Amino acid sequence: MSFSTNEMLQLAKRELGFSMARWSSLPTMESLDMAIEEIKLEGGNWPPSIAELCRIFKPSLKDFGLPEPEIAFREACTYAGRIMEHHWSHQAVMDATTATGSWDLRHCSSEGERYRLRKVFFAEYEALCNRLLEGGELDDRVALLESDEMKSDIRKAQEASERKAQQEAEDFWRTRGEEPPKSTEETIARIKGILAEGGDA
Repeated sequence: MSFSTNEMLQLAKRELGFSMARWSSLPTMESLDMAIEEIKLEGGNWPPSIAELCRIFKPSLKDFGLPEPEIAFREACTYAGRIMEHHWSHQAVMDATTATGSWDLRHCSSEGERYRLRKVFFAEYEALCNRLLEGGELDDRVALLESDEMKSDIRKAQEASERKAQQEAEDFWRTRGEEPPKSTEETIARIKGILAEGGDA
């Protein structure tokens, strides 16, 4: 597009300035020159529109050392069990991993669950990346990581306890020569029957 009047040119510069003022970092003169040459080589409109300039100049994930989402997700799945030991490509990947749930990522066993976790991870990772691109900072996650690992241990203990209780209940009914109840209501009804008969539970 071309600017037919000086007033339009000044307006375009102002709009570009407003957009760049919201960025966390501004491009260097070298990167500006390279971007301009890239636009010329692409054979697009000259001079480029404000939208095109913003697209070219705006900081990218690469500028902050952030991997692309799919690469970050693969890293999360691979190292979710070694949060503290792994040297993460970026803190944002580690943070998104813990926010998604390291336990869930470690024990994902179906495509459906992996698809769900990918969506959750992408949303968490995008929010963290946007915070960085807008000039924000990431929190110190050490305490949160320890908390996440502790929650995982608690969850595993709870699940083990529930499995043990379930097995003991099934064994009880089988020693009586009965199939285990199929529901909580059936269990209560059977126990009431035993008590009413004065039986030994």
